[in-house]
Amino acid sequence: NLVGNAVKFTEAGSVVLSLEDDARDVVISVRDTGPGLSPAQREQVFRRFEQAEGEPGTKGHGGSGLGLAICRELASAMGGSIEVESELGHGARFRLRLPLERVPAPIADVSRIEPSTAVSLRILLVEDDPTVAQVVVGLLQAQGHQVRHASHGLAALGELRQMRFDLAFLDLDLPGIDGFELATLMKNEAFAPPMVALTARSDMADEERARRVGMVGFLRKPVQGRDLADAIASCVSGAAAGPPSSA
Repeated sequence: NLVGNAVKFTEAGSVVLSLEDDARDVVISVRDTGPGLSPAQREQVFRRFEQAEGEPGTKGHGGSGLGLAICRELASAMGGSIEVESELGHGARFRLRLPLERVPAPIADVSRIEPSTAVSLRILLVEDDPTVAQVVVGLLQAQGHQVRHASHGLAALGELRQMRFDLAFLDLDLPGIDGFELATLMKNEAFAPPMVALTARSDMADEERARRVGMVGFLRKPVQGRDLADAIASCVSGAAAGPPSSA
């Protein structure tokens, strides 16, 4: 995401990716010659659903405003951090710092490691935001699952008719057919998988509505790998994922 943003906002000049080792941490640096950030933009750039726009000389590029927020939360979960150094008109430098220890012994032969005993599932992800989709797909694949991504409801129905899935994660705010309507349509398919809502909505009424149309779980973005794993485990065991809806 850091490299992708640098390329997206740099219309001329260069993007430089570098790796540093300062004895305790590994520091990954992404430096660009793009439009740079003002002090106000630097304050808001890591906030959820906000983008650094509105200053002279900058251009909007769309997106959910979640990418950098998710990056910082993932870095924090690993005990690291992300910092930005920038001035408006003079490019930007993002530094990802992770506390990775040196490995004194040779790395084990991966061919001799026993495969995980966890169940590998075929999962359908329906999400229109490419950044969110990339993060969720990566988290699911890291757990050993096979993931197919559809960016809208019609594509999801097409996938469902070509392959049998064990589970589906549905965004509620999809273009065209929204997640509620899609869940209703999916229930009528021959092999409808259990469905879990994956959304930025926080209203309890939306959760109750999602369950009424057949969803067995409700996850709020941004999610971490543990959230997804817990939802999957609940679905596999036949229980409802996420907090129970109020009666």
